[in-house]
Amino acid sequence: MANQVTFLNRGALNRVFDEIQDGEQVLIDASQTDYIDPDVRHLIHEFDEITAPARGITVSLIGFKHDYEFENKVQYVDYSSRDVQEKMSPAQALQLMLDGNERFQSGRQISRNLGRQVSSTAGGQFPIAVVLSCIDSRTPAELIFDMGLGDIFSVRVAGNVTSPQVLGSMEYGCSQAGSKLLLVVGHTRCGAVTAAVDLACSHQSATEATGCEHIDSIVDEVEHSIGDSIIERVSKSQADQKNEIVDDVARMNVQHTVDKIREVSTVLRNMEINREIAIVGAMYDVSTGQVDVITPSIA
Repeated sequence: MANQVTFLNRGALNRVFDEIQDGEQVLIDASQTDYIDPDVRHLIHEFDEITAPARGITVSLIGFKHDYEFENKVQYVDYSSRDVQEKMSPAQALQLMLDGNERFQSGRQISRNLGRQVSSTAGGQFPIAVVLSCIDSRTPAELIFDMGLGDIFSVRVAGNVTSPQVLGSMEYGCSQAGSKLLLVVGHTRCGAVTAAVDLACSHQSATEATGCEHIDSIVDEVEHSIGDSIIERVSKSQADQKNEIVDDVARMNVQHTVDKIREVSTVLRNMEINREIAIVGAMYDVSTGQVDVITPSIA
């Protein structure tokens, strides 16, 4: 709400209330407001106490002055707490992430008070998920899943591949910090995968081709998903078909990473078998913003 809310704002606010869909959540934020006209306060009271409950709308109020006689309340969870984490199942954690991605796609992200989250999470962190994703600048996990401060551990490495350091981070996030989901997220048009495909076809090493001293270990991991059939497809493909091949390899690379996590980490494998966590692979489409699950958990 604006700094000064007069009777002239009443009609506009009423239209906003009318446009909220039944069953949704709404946050009315008066933290930057110095004055609210009595007619507008009456409208908010009426919406909060009568109209919204009748339509199944949940109303949260923050920032209202004491003399306005509003009860400041936040009725949705905008960050993960100990209570939220402990009560959540792996399946619920996955659904929460997918719901967040749906909000991201539709432009309906949760309105979060990041200052309040900083204060609330300063004493500890209770993330619901560990997300292993690529360093690609188009795939920040907190944004594409509409998560807040303290909600996830984000592990980012080119090609979303594993290493002892990555595995150690994921083990800590699940076994010690209590995360209920381990989500491996690849993406379309992946530069690391494209480079690996090109190098496999040219039979060059990454160091030879790029001059980067430490990139071979990443490319070597991705190349586990590139067999002779992929090289043959590239050799016979038109230029406009290469993206499709790269995306196919990126999906196989996600599966390879998920399989390797289960193979190498006894801790994470046993946690999944015991249904304490789910290990899931997914693909993010950089063109649409959509995340699709491609390797459901075995638990």
